[in-house]
Amino acid sequence: MQTIIQQIAAIDGVIGCCLYNDRGSIIAAVCPMLLDQQQLTAAAGTILDCIHALQISESLITMELRFSEGRMLIRPLNGGFISVLCSKSVNFSMVNITLNLAMRKIEQLMPKPGQEPAPVSAEHDGLVLRVAHLKKGDVGSSFDQLGMVAVSQGTAKQMNEFFGKNSKKIKVTTESGKEGVFPVMIINDMEMQYDSALVVGPGIERKLKAEEGTKVYIALA
Repeated sequence: MQTIIQQIAAIDGVIGCCLYNDRGSIIAAVCPMLLDQQQLTAAAGTILDCIHALQISESLITMELRFSEGRMLIRPLNGGFISVLCSKSVNFSMVNITLNLAMRKIEQLMPKPGQEPAPVSAEHDGLVLRVAHLKKGDVGSSFDQLGMVAVSQGTAKQMNEFFGKNSKKIKVTTESGKEGVFPVMIINDMEMQYDSALVVGPGIERKLKAEEGTKVYIALA
């Protein structure tokens, strides 16, 4: 989800973006250094107080808070809400379009209401991604025939930030201990359906015995 938040925060004029659960705990955030976790948590409490005071928790679609130098957009989600802090010069149409696309993906990954996100297992080293199967027509058939795996542009950025550099090959390890080293290609993913995912074809799936949604650990090769 961090990758999705980063894509929203990358819009020209967006100052920061924060994703909260239904109790106001931070799930993911991309904000300027002048805003620390304590301030973001305090902001979440204020937002929740405002929503409850106005008795709009069930009907809220979008809430916009206006300031002299900017605005904050708040959108509810199943199990939480997202806030986007913008300058007054931001293109709100672009922000809303991006949010509409992002929220569908975020809601699939959100923890259930009242629950904290599940902790990441510490048994393996590396970046944790989920396995996603290649949707027909997204990439040519040569993708799997060449024994390659793929990541979206957002996931490639996530990998670069995690490892501090890029690599043309990655080592993939499953929780069951299956592993392999594969060339990696970057695919265009306008709908962000492959964010935080390792995209594999049938050949790699059989080799790793990795079903859709399986957790894998990525290291640079």
